Amino acid sequence: MNAVEKEILTLEEELTQTEMQLDVKALDRIYANDIMVTAPIGLCVDKPAVMTEVRLAADKAKIERYDKDDLKVRAYGDTAVTSYRITTKAKFEETEINAQFCVTNVWMKREGHWQIVARHTANLEKPARVVAKSS
Repeated sequence: MNAVEKEILTLEEELTQTEMQLDVKALDRIYANDIMVTAPIGLCVDKPAVMTEVRLAADKAKIERYDKDDLKVRAYGDTAVTSYRITTKAKFEETEINAQFCVTNVWMKREGHWQIVARHTANLEKPARVVAKSS
């Protein structure tokens, strides 16, 4: 693992903590102003939309579990790509949320600072269980 990949791993750990704590100011710094985010429903949104959701979550959500695993990182000069799985348990108002997501982040170093410039999140639903009918 090279130095850039090690640095990105550290940044991913910081990202995990800021997302778990719903730290609006920290996430505003981490997400680039021109970030493109593809949400689990397939909708591509910009930073103002992302930050609106972050603020709403910070006001109304309580995160009980936010576990990142299977983290992979690849560095390409001043760009790096990470991929991992998040398992989360949270409560949003009266709604319980138990979900797993696969996340891919694209980090770019600009003016000496790393930021996420693109993110794709896929919902990892449990596969359907097929039950054979007896004849």
